[in-house]
Amino acid sequence: MDKQNFITWAKKLESTYQANEEVRSSLSKIDLIAIVGPTGVGKTTIIDSLGLPYVKSDVTRAKRPGEKKDKNYHFRDDYLEMLKEIKDGKYVQFVVSGSGEFYGTRASSYPKQGACTMAILAHAIPDFQKMGFNRVLPVFIMPPGYVEWMRRIGNIRSGDINERITEAIKSMNIAIRDDHFKFVLNDSLDLAINDIKKIIAGEPVDNHRTLLARETADVLLEKLGDQNDDVYFENE
Repeated sequence: MDKQNFITWAKKLESTYQANEEVRSSLSKIDLIAIVGPTGVGKTTIIDSLGLPYVKSDVTRAKRPGEKKDKNYHFRDDYLEMLKEIKDGKYVQFVVSGSGEFYGTRASSYPKQGACTMAILAHAIPDFQKMGFNRVLPVFIMPPGYVEWMRRIGNIRSGDINERITEAIKSMNIAIRDDHFKFVLNDSLDLAINDIKKIIAGEPVDNHRTLLARETADVLLEKLGDQNDDVYFENE
């Protein structure tokens, strides 16, 4: 089976997919700390710094610079076996992205119990909240400002940069309208990690920093709405 055939089948099965009973029952003891946010805000660095078990997704996309197989993701091309795992209900969840790539997590990638973390697309959060986890806590990471964000993503050399910008716009629009999301400003890694740990523990976070993070989302959406995104990536 080639990749395109697999993606076609995955799309057909996505809307009605259910994990098997054994997989669903295993989630009730797990707190999922979902790290969400636009491309280039430091989600991977934050996940590495939190000190929590990291849930690695199966993906069909190519590795990006700096990524390593089975460290950041399980990069897979054994499509027939993946389709069998879908039909057997071994995935907790999976999605086919707008760019035609498969992203999914198998039960074996989660800890038996306790807190764990992973990067999740904003529009997928409601699906995770219905899966039977003990808790799903979406933490939305924002850069310190528009200019700094432009600087960070300007260094990205990836063929899918425009799709990633489109996804950033979509995710920010979702998060600012959903009170489940906890906003964190990543102006300093230490401060951001401290804020996230307080959120996980249910402790109060500096309200000024939270407001700055939310206001930054508004600014980024305003700027992106006023500009043609391609002007920033014409040399990609």
